[in-house]
Amino acid sequence: MKWFEMAAGRMSGVAVRSGEAGAKGAIDAIGAIGVAGWIGVLGAAWPLNAAAQAAGTEGANFIYLVRPGDTLIGVADRFMAQPARWRELQALNKVADPYRLPPGMRLRIPLVHIPVTSGTARVVFVTGPASADGRALQAGMELAEGARIETGAGGTVTMELGDGSRVTLPPASRMEVSRLRAFARSGLTDAVFGVGQGEVESRVAPRGTGVGRFEIRTPSLVTGVRGTRFRVGTEAGASQSAVLEGQVQARSRRGQQAVVGAGYGVSVSPTGVLARPAALLPAPVLAPLPQPLLASRATVSWSPVAKAAGYRVVVSRDAAQTELLSSQTVSAEQAALEDLPEGELYLGVSALDATHLGGAGVVMPFAVRLNPPPPFTLEPERNGTAYGETVTFGWAEVASAAQYEFEVAADADFRQGAMQARSAAPSASQALAPGRWWWRVRSLDAGGQPGPWSEPGAFALEPSPPQPRLEDDGGDTLRIAWPAAGAAGAAQAYRLQMASDETFTQIVADVRTETNEGRLPRPGSGTYFVRVGREGAAAAATNAATNTATDTASVSPAARTHFSAPQRIEVKQYVRDAQGQPVSAGGRLLNRAT
Repeated sequence: MKWFEMAAGRMSGVAVRSGEAGAKGAIDAIGAIGVAGWIGVLGAAWPLNAAAQAAGTEGANFIYLVRPGDTLIGVADRFMAQPARWRELQALNKVADPYRLPPGMRLRIPLVHIPVTSGTARVVFVTGPASADGRALQAGMELAEGARIETGAGGTVTMELGDGSRVTLPPASRMEVSRLRAFARSGLTDAVFGVGQGEVESRVAPRGTGVGRFEIRTPSLVTGVRGTRFRVGTEAGASQSAVLEGQVQARSRRGQQAVVGAGYGVSVSPTGVLARPAALLPAPVLAPLPQPLLASRATVSWSPVAKAAGYRVVVSRDAAQTELLSSQTVSAEQAALEDLPEGELYLGVSALDATHLGGAGVVMPFAVRLNPPPPFTLEPERNGTAYGETVTFGWAEVASAAQYEFEVAADADFRQGAMQARSAAPSASQALAPGRWWWRVRSLDAGGQPGPWSEPGAFALEPSPPQPRLEDDGGDTLRIAWPAAGAAGAAQAYRLQMASDETFTQIVADVRTETNEGRLPRPGSGTYFVRVGREGAAAAATNAATNTATDTASVSPAARTHFSAPQRIEVKQYVRDAQGQPVSAGGRLLNRAT
């Protein structure tokens, strides 16, 4: 079941007659849409301005609340097409003296005697899929009487009437503008909307002008707005209304009636049975959001409400929540907010009971700041490996950024060992210990105000690869050694390569060793290059499994060895004696070339 909230223009001071039987006479066109019930709203303590005397409709009559000094002839002249028919008002309302009307009297005026003009409705807000008569809606469009409006999943639309009243359709709703007019002499709204699916939210006459007629009709209920705030929803022919302010009078198609006050709700079954009013659930207590929220998404949570079967969560651009950016129903005490735009927004949460009656909601303002935008991270690569004791961080330059702030931590939540620093350039260096780290960066504007963080990126930091050195004893092999890495006695795996070119496209030798030295077959005289790398766990496992010194091209990127910078060596062939040992003279080995 879905719900909608009618935030009607509040009219203070309407005299309440709780024992009044309600409307008499038929409600025009109700039979055509299968509606057999109605809701009337009364208020308390009548104010003394002419506009506020409008009390909406009741059945086939408009209700006017008499103020001091009113006469029957004056009221007829203000509202009726033929003021001379004031005597019909006298008979209908059983008025003894047409010149002396008691203040606060509920004077009935037949709607058929009130002239009307064409009304207007303008689309003021649209998000997601929304259409009228099959045409996609856009802000600024005018809607005419008879328009059929639909919203798809994730779509909302808000239209505004001539008196400032707003009607909002949340996602997956369908509504017809059955009547769109205004009382000719007073300019009061005369509007009727039929809801065939989903929900409707309304805020009626917010300028305090009062309303002639403003009705929301469902297959089993008619709600007439006269200064009361309430919610109405419909599904499978059943309807429900939750009263948040004021009072309503409900009547089912079977003739059952109930006066429903603030804090209570009532439902009508598809067969027209009116249930007893039930107390509404209280508003949840929301956990605060960061202010401002530096992200386009957030998770909001609240305290559980006893007997709640679910919760309705909406985000809007206005405090009255007539311009909905999103609407969802959740079963747990938290919800994910996605695709939040920058600016001042409002979060609304209300509890739903087992019968889907919505309780009083809570509305919390919050701000979203998305500028200056976060930079794109460049290095270290996401899930990559850096080497050495100092890491260089790099990111793309943001035109609107005056400087940048980057953060490094030992966990993805940036709570363990987090360190922050600022940089005027799109790069910075930070000394770190070997291990796994996460980093992110954000832009700062000229005032030092930050934008959102970039997505965190993880990387591994390993010590720099050892630098090899040649130890040539003139034998058949070349001994290449390097400083040992890691703690004494700790097992290490290294990869030693020699090539005839600095880019190592022509590899002469490629061996794997678990000590900090290796021996390579002596090649012919010439210039060669050697390099050594400490294998990561993935590379070591791959090579150990195959028991071979594989070429780096055959190992996956995650398993490749990070090599030291190439070292240039000169290899010579030496003169040997009969036993094959190198010959020396003056303490130096004799080179065959000499």
